[in-house]
Amino acid sequence: MHEIWAIDVSLASKPTFSRFQKNHNKEYVSCFNNLEKIKRLLNQGKKLAELEHHPSFFRHETNGIFRIGQSGLKGAKESRLYIYPCFREHVIYILGIGTKETQQSDLARAKKAIKGIC
Repeated sequence: MHEIWAIDVSLASKPTFSRFQKNHNKEYVSCFNNLEKIKRLLNQGKKLAELEHHPSFFRHETNGIFRIGQSGLKGAKESRLYIYPCFREHVIYILGIGTKETQQSDLARAKKAIKGIC
């Protein structure tokens, strides 16, 4: 029997997510659908090393932070949902969301957010 993973949004900025959803709704929905796919695979006992690039929307960024991209959308804005999976707690922390243009500042905020967790 595998541990069931939970999702924690306590580190995410609600205004940032609301603004992103308003401006890029189809990308927002796609990223969160892909998050559910990752959660389902982890619940099945898959390891992160098995998931890197498979599925193709899932990538390691830095310091244990991963990004989940949108997929299957023609003409979509390249988008990234930043997460931090904590294996000790079986929790996926939602850190941020943004586009290719905001990637550097999004990652900087994500690195600060994970200090002291897990």
